Amino acid sequence: KVKDGDIIAAEFINDGDAYLAVRYTNPETGRTEYYNPEGKSLRKEFLRTPVNFTRISSRFTNKRYHPVLKKWRSHKGVDYAAKRGTPIRAAGDGKVTFKGTKGGYGRVIEIKHGSKYTTVYAHLNSYNKKIRTGRKVKQGQTIGYVGSSGLATGPHLHYEFRVNGVHRNPRTIHKQLPKAKALPSDELPRFRLADVERRARPG
Repeated sequence: KVKDGDIIAAEFINDGDAYLAVRYTNPETGRTEYYNPEGKSLRKEFLRTPVNFTRISSRFTNKRYHPVLKKWRSHKGVDYAAKRGTPIRAAGDGKVTFKGTKGGYGRVIEIKHGSKYTTVYAHLNSYNKKIRTGRKVKQGQTIGYVGSSGLATGPHLHYEFRVNGVHRNPRTIHKQLPKAKALPSDELPRFRLADVERRARPG
């Protein structure tokens, strides 16, 4: 260990293949991410799970027995059981399109990601006070906290992922989603120069 601070770069070698990640702040967007030497982002467009959970209490299925309604119905999301008050993170960059109560969902937040994707977070105990309808959020930002509002038997996050309005399984859709955007071509020279300077530093 040298000192505490941000990880500037990391290299991982597996079966003779080297994988390099370099930390870089895009001066145009102000966003700091990790990229490979070709300037491709190593960040996924969406988090695989938006909450630290203890177990999956209900899976995505077309037929599930609802514990409150006592009848069979489809379950178009995944339920992540977690302690009440556990932070819930935005799965990706986007804009809040709904914040409020919605029937059996209880307290819910909906986020639109571009023109194609929507994520839904339901049964919240409370919201992050900074979250407002129409406000932009960044991936990983805390938007609310786990609860059991609405039709719920215990604290958990009900999470939905929609593509063009169609529900998709959040546990498998991530395999089909693109990575975050690569650096624009006009930014690559600056990125490569920063990488060269990093490599030239002693230690």
